[in-house]
Amino acid sequence: MPTAVLGGMLLVAGAPVLLLARLVVSLPGISEALRSRARLLLLSAAFLLVYEIDGRSSREIRRSGRQGGCDRLAALNRRFYGWGFAMARIDLNCAPPPRIPADRPVIVLARHAGAFNSALMAHLIARDLGRDTYTIAKRCAALTPGLRAAYAASGVVYCRFDQQGKTLALQQLQRQAADALPTDALLLFPEGTNYSVRRWRQAIDTLRAAGRDAQAAQAEACPHVMPVHPTGAWMLAAGAPTADVVVLAQTGLEDLTGAGGLGYPCIGSGEVRVGWWHIPAAEVPRERTEFAAWLRGQWREVDAWIATARTGENLETVPAVHSSMPLRPVH
Repeated sequence: MPTAVLGGMLLVAGAPVLLLARLVVSLPGISEALRSRARLLLLSAAFLLVYEIDGRSSREIRRSGRQGGCDRLAALNRRFYGWGFAMARIDLNCAPPPRIPADRPVIVLARHAGAFNSALMAHLIARDLGRDTYTIAKRCAALTPGLRAAYAASGVVYCRFDQQGKTLALQQLQRQAADALPTDALLLFPEGTNYSVRRWRQAIDTLRAAGRDAQAAQAEACPHVMPVHPTGAWMLAAGAPTADVVVLAQTGLEDLTGAGGLGYPCIGSGEVRVGWWHIPAAEVPRERTEFAAWLRGQWREVDAWIATARTGENLETVPAVHSSMPLRPVH
């Protein structure tokens, strides 16, 4: 049975549950845990509607070749976050995007946390930076046939994450960097996996077992982020030496799955906050050891930004996300 038909049948059958979920996110006096589950359900329904039903049948005017695939994926992401956030009553609160010169590509290094966060990063890159997203992804990231079809025609390349697959993934990053056009954004999640407190603790244990005590101590001091793996990001920076870097962070999506998966207090799921800031190419270290230390310093700043953003403070007053102020290269 075609997935569009099956998806439509599921949505029709689940309509009473979705209406109840909509009431849960709208009525006062509902516990935040229940409201979060209802929002996640509504976002999942929007995902099914956009990628499996609308995306399998709609046609947009787009460029030819892979750039046309980027156009199609951007259109699907735009509909998903427009419809999904409206259905789930989630506000998207973004700091002003940085102004990137049009004569160079950009490397976007993003925090990885929460349901549907990867597509949100690609959506923001297309909407606010006006760039085509090129990245690598684990095969398991394409959960459904419709999403796989959308990814396959775009700048997203699937990789297995066994040892051979990791080698091929790094080679793919090198190709993307070497072929990058001024209209491209090279997206990477340096943490390598979606944040959870269990994974955060496991990563700290792994660092200690490897004798990397200083990095383990830094990770313990940064409870909002996973420790970074600098190799892939460094390959992009070394392979595209004229590219500026944008650090992109969001917080709020991780609250949809509840406080049990977090290493910090859950504050609710009604708002997703986005901060990003711009580091010009001339200020990005290209030597491998210096870049690794620099990237870890950036992630300390990301952790501090998340802690501040989750207090509810106006994003305009959070220094790290001002588009005119690059992050400090902490070593």
